[in-house]
Amino acid sequence: MLEKIALNTIYKHNLICNNDHIIVGVSGGADSICLLHFLYSIKKDFNLKITAVHINHCMRGEESDQDNKFVVDFCKNINIPIKVFSFDIYNKSKEENISIEETGRKYRYFAFNKVLKEENATKIAIAHNKDDNAETILMRFFRGTGIKGLSGISYKRDNIIRPILDCLRKDIEKYCDKNNLSYRNDSTNSMDIYTRNKIRLNLIPTIKKDFNPNIIYTLSNMAKNFYEENNFLDNLANTQLNNCLIEKNNNKIILNLDKLKNVDLVIQKRLLRLCLSHFNKDLYNLSFEHINMIINILQKQTGKKITLPNNLYVYKQYSDLIITKDNISSNNSICYNYKIELEKQIYIKELNKHILLSKNIINISPKVYTISLNYDKIKNSLFIRQRNAGDKIYLNNMTKKIKNIFIDLKIPANERNLYPILLDKDKVIGILGLCLCSDYKPSSFNNTVYLHTWEEN
Repeated sequence: MLEKIALNTIYKHNLICNNDHIIVGVSGGADSICLLHFLYSIKKDFNLKITAVHINHCMRGEESDQDNKFVVDFCKNINIPIKVFSFDIYNKSKEENISIEETGRKYRYFAFNKVLKEENATKIAIAHNKDDNAETILMRFFRGTGIKGLSGISYKRDNIIRPILDCLRKDIEKYCDKNNLSYRNDSTNSMDIYTRNKIRLNLIPTIKKDFNPNIIYTLSNMAKNFYEENNFLDNLANTQLNNCLIEKNNNKIILNLDKLKNVDLVIQKRLLRLCLSHFNKDLYNLSFEHINMIINILQKQTGKKITLPNNLYVYKQYSDLIITKDNISSNNSICYNYKIELEKQIYIKELNKHILLSKNIINISPKVYTISLNYDKIKNSLFIRQRNAGDKIYLNNMTKKIKNIFIDLKIPANERNLYPILLDKDKVIGILGLCLCSDYKPSSFNNTVYLHTWEEN
């Protein structure tokens, strides 16, 4: 029975191809032993190569070590190569300030992907089943998930496959009995110390007894309906995303705010989730509240920034919404002050820029920026420094705050300190790369000097 269900799942969802090399996560429990044995049984049909991976979470002392030995021996008996990893999940959970469940999951997938890469494999097979799916749906429901969360565990995501997802736990145990497969029972599975265990041991039995004896099937069918609806909405969101997209690369996504604001709120939220999944395929740590935080800054003034899990940052910059892996800062810590002398080159290490005041135009760099100055107007020594709060400059017959010049020119806050301030002693006379005080502009060729700026190659 299980073989028929699992094969139907494989063909229906195109989980396995001929000549696949599959990495199989094997804990030693009934589910993973069943999955490994089943894949072994169809190995010749698909010309598969199989590598097992076992993770010792070091949570149960000798029992964990016995699980380790059991899996290694099992794989040896059926001639399946195995890679073993050991992680102190309890201490790593404390160090990283995340739950034990989340920590275990993080390091399991780290190990799977490491072996996938090392072995040049094609798929990672996980032993989730129909009961696991029901428990996951309930867990997500209690956390306030949306349609995507209620779609349950996916059959396939990138290179991860779940061939026995349509199989009940009781059928998995029957398969093991039928094939004389021994397996390990994790003692913590019978303790209601984790959320999933509480749902499995307490909630689902109560629902079966008092409300719906077929709750596992009900949740599974509901998940399939939500899965179809979720795909439909994702297609709409992708269309809108392409319409709003300005730039997309490995580190950053830039969206047009005006276009984004015109998108229906439901699709808007889904569109943002698609953007976030570009950086982290798994949105495990991202909640409804995180999406709402992004929605809220759409109406805020420019420069607003939020920090999300998985080292992601979202901020508003004038007409753009930027989602990035880079922590944007205004670089207020940059502090420098250099004297500028005629024909004497200086290097501003804080900005990686060279400065030269010369009587001649130079071609030192293809990216050299040059401004012309009236040398006769310079009353004292020229200096160059970072911008300071309250800086003002005289431009077009009026005094203007430098801050307002940056705002008018829509220079992002995090880039403003990249524009050095030019002074005649204490008087601001220019912003390199942007403007120069009218009084200091040349009146003839004879009194003209050139201030050259270029970056270190």
